[in-house]
Amino acid sequence: MTRARKEAHLPEGQAPVEAPQAERKAKRIALAFILVPLLVTALWGLAAWFQKEPEKKDEGPVVALGAPAPDFTFPSLAGPPISLSDHRGKVVLVNIWATWCPPCIEELPSLQNLYVKMKEKGQPFEILAVDIDALGAEPVRKFVDRFKLTFPIPLDPRGTIKKLYRTTGVPESFLVDPEGKLVEKVIGARKWDSPEVVSFIEQVFRRAAQGGPQTGQAPPARP
Repeated sequence: MTRARKEAHLPEGQAPVEAPQAERKAKRIALAFILVPLLVTALWGLAAWFQKEPEKKDEGPVVALGAPAPDFTFPSLAGPPISLSDHRGKVVLVNIWATWCPPCIEELPSLQNLYVKMKEKGQPFEILAVDIDALGAEPVRKFVDRFKLTFPIPLDPRGTIKKLYRTTGVPESFLVDPEGKLVEKVIGARKWDSPEVVSFIEQVFRRAAQGGPQTGQAPPARP
């Protein structure tokens, strides 16, 4: 053996390996031992994620004709809180509106006229006009004074009723029978004091008295 081979303690016929090259090789092997398990774990997790069924979100109660109308409790413009369930035994028109909505404002006079007509007839009828203005009572009062509104106005500045009733905009209205079940959903403004709408609501009273099904043809759209 030559002096170089003796110093390196290498067997006959094997070329010497430089120390830096050997260190790099050892580091690559160690890195592979670390990365390979991590890569396998990541691939397994990704596959499990793709196979996982999407979680069902809690969207609140079902809002469907014939189903119980979701109950709510909000402070009123007059002060005391108002709950839908407090009016069980009456036909209730839940009207969801806002002062920044022109069609909502346009239908307020006809809502007041309907309210007066039903009270004059002695019918167990109520309107709950839920306002969703973020500023609360202040913007609502001028319209109450302007149109001399006398029906209750619950205030929902957080707009929680939108999710509760799954609304798509304003105005939207929901007619609830004396048993608290949803009779009809109306999207958009209506002329609420029209003979057709009054007749439709009176049908709800008659069906309730007879114990028959309440759902039927929706009130006609405003011409």
